[in-house]
Amino acid sequence: MRPAALAVFVLAISSLAGTTAASNEVVSGPRLTVGDFWTYHTNTSLAAGFFLDGEITLGVSSQGPVTIEGASYDAVQMSVTGSGTAAGTFSTHLGLTPASGRWLLTGEESLESAGLKVVSSVVDLEANGTFRTSSLPIPFLLSVQNTTTFRFFDDPWRFPAEIGNTSVVTGQMNFSEDSRLFYGFQNQTHTAGRVWWNVSYALETAIAVDSPAGHFDAYRIRETTPDGSYALSYYAPATGNDARTESYNGTSRVATNELVSYRYQALEPRRFLGLTASQWGIVGIVTAVASSTTVAVWIRIRRRSRGPETGSPPRG
Repeated sequence: MRPAALAVFVLAISSLAGTTAASNEVVSGPRLTVGDFWTYHTNTSLAAGFFLDGEITLGVSSQGPVTIEGASYDAVQMSVTGSGTAAGTFSTHLGLTPASGRWLLTGEESLESAGLKVVSSVVDLEANGTFRTSSLPIPFLLSVQNTTTFRFFDDPWRFPAEIGNTSVVTGQMNFSEDSRLFYGFQNQTHTAGRVWWNVSYALETAIAVDSPAGHFDAYRIRETTPDGSYALSYYAPATGNDARTESYNGTSRVATNELVSYRYQALEPRRFLGLTASQWGIVGIVTAVASSTTVAVWIRIRRRSRGPETGSPPRG
């Protein structure tokens, strides 16, 4: 989506056989809380023939108003962390060169609360490893920093939404990206710009989704950009986020994220002093049993300590 080297990866993070539901079924958005998190297994094509495989975790770090490009939003702030392996071929001065190594991702995103659209994103990606040339292995270091903000001028996409709902969001995107590839000498690029940004959203259907975290009832949401790129998000209300996301460049899939583990506190049982109601019930039963046992033992001890009871001497 974004005209930069990290575009697909940023999109894959942001977007983190069923039966069609009735067209009037209403889908509500999540009730996010600080401490909620979602870990995904990701497989992403960072460049043609170069793939990142590993895990990415999104966590709710704070909530509150933010100002982006002069516009105010009620927003949710997300921390972004990830790591894994990198492998494939990379375009260098030596031509297409086989490469392998590891990657590390850090960043943060702000999502407006009404429709959970990204309004700002700061992502740092580092990868290091080895180019395998015909003569000798060459170590490399790849570093990419991407900062993107959005300002919406027409934004009808909101939760709750009905199955079949379609909306076009119009706004401006302001992006800046620095990319450095070092393998004996440094290759550095900088891209930046401000463009008008029209994105189409469609809440298409209800669908069952299987992921490493389990089986979920989900809703497929399609996000399409003017260049033909699109993302499919399988929103599972039971998790407060997507059970799976898929990103496409118009012709083929370039990224997949599958939910591995999560915490969604809105659907957790209420707690008192750290325990749920059912746990307190178990504590009560155990306490009652323990108390009954203690009383019985105390009675037996008292009887033994008094010795045998003596009666009146028999009369002659």
